[in-house]
Amino acid sequence: MSGETVLFDGRDEWGQVRVIEQGPHRILSFGPADEQSRILTKQPWVLQHDYTRAMMLSLLFCQPKRALVLGVGGGCLISALATAVKGIKITGVELRPLVTEIALSHFRLPRSKRIELVHQEGAAFLAEGNHKRVDLLFTDLYGADAVDDVQLNERFIDDAAVLLKEDGMLVLNCWEEHRHHEGLNRALARHFPVCHSCPTADGNLVILAGRTPLTQSLAQLREKAQQLSPKLGYPLTDSLGRLEPWD
Repeated sequence: MSGETVLFDGRDEWGQVRVIEQGPHRILSFGPADEQSRILTKQPWVLQHDYTRAMMLSLLFCQPKRALVLGVGGGCLISALATAVKGIKITGVELRPLVTEIALSHFRLPRSKRIELVHQEGAAFLAEGNHKRVDLLFTDLYGADAVDDVQLNERFIDDAAVLLKEDGMLVLNCWEEHRHHEGLNRALARHFPVCHSCPTADGNLVILAGRTPLTQSLAQLREKAQQLSPKLGYPLTDSLGRLEPWD
């Protein structure tokens, strides 16, 4: 593609890792036609993918002091959380050490005492259950080709529920085709009586699952979304307009 510069092209035991400069954007790729992460180089905390923007709807329903992010990639979600939520402590779990190195060196992932990076497979990290309970758990586990099916596993959701505080929220990024996945639905129903989803134009489906009944009106949610939008750098109300009950 014209105007595209490859800044890094390497491999580890899991495959290729490329960093591409494309105009004002920087892209992390794990394979041909793959785009794991995209940032605005001058504003890396401003989320560029529709599905990651939808994941930040969780901030309308909880005020997180501690968050866990499974699947670091370029660190976009961590950067956005660290910017939007003052004082938040974040643990990012990423299987590939090379990926976190790239996030720090090329994607301006913040270096902070409040941000801990762990190199481990996400499901194994949850299964160990050694982390402090969190207010917010983002799971965004993808390979070069598709969503990691481990996210749909009942044991995975069971383990995630254990690490969430009573009023915490699980935010799961998957595909629209997973809306009727039997195991996923069983596990969500078992742990989270309050579930919503937000479909995106590119076929992703973001699921927001919690235990605490929602008491805010739509008007109140819109007002809160408008207040958060300047911190996030984009209109959160766009995603809010697509939020729907999970059924």
